[in-house]
Amino acid sequence: MGIKKLKSLELFAGAGGLSLGLHQAGFQHIALVEWNARAVKTLKINCEQLLNLNPELVFEEDVREFPLSSLEQNIDLIAGGPPCQPFSTSGKSLAHLDQRDMFPSFLNAIRVLRPKSILIENVKGLLRDRFKEYFEYIILRIQYPFAVNGENNFSDELRKLRRLKA
Repeated sequence: MGIKKLKSLELFAGAGGLSLGLHQAGFQHIALVEWNARAVKTLKINCEQLLNLNPELVFEEDVREFPLSSLEQNIDLIAGGPPCQPFSTSGKSLAHLDQRDMFPSFLNAIRVLRPKSILIENVKGLLRDRFKEYFEYIILRIQYPFAVNGENNFSDELRKLRRLKA
């Protein structure tokens, strides 16, 4: 009997750097989701040449529109790097007010798919004082994935999550 491969879903897959690392660590990708057409083209090549994966596992799609419920429910890891521009030190630093903030989509995937583990990559700027409450919100959403659904104002949901934590 062989060793069971751990199943992973990667969101915001880019050109596949994290995918390659996860593959080398023994994960079996069930889907890689990326919306940028150039990155998808590179990712598909990397899947064939570096990962020995079927490029049909790559979905050129907006994560917010990706049908999570169509995936199997036994996922060991959801990994990805939500866009960092909303938190970068260069730029407007609008966090949750920036339309590129995809943490809500990542957190929704956790709520829907209930993975055993997660891996999120982002920029150091996310830890700045101006984002302290939003970072706390992200952490609490991970700790209590079913307490809120991300459809309300993050400040309102943060208050509810803080009550759970107390």
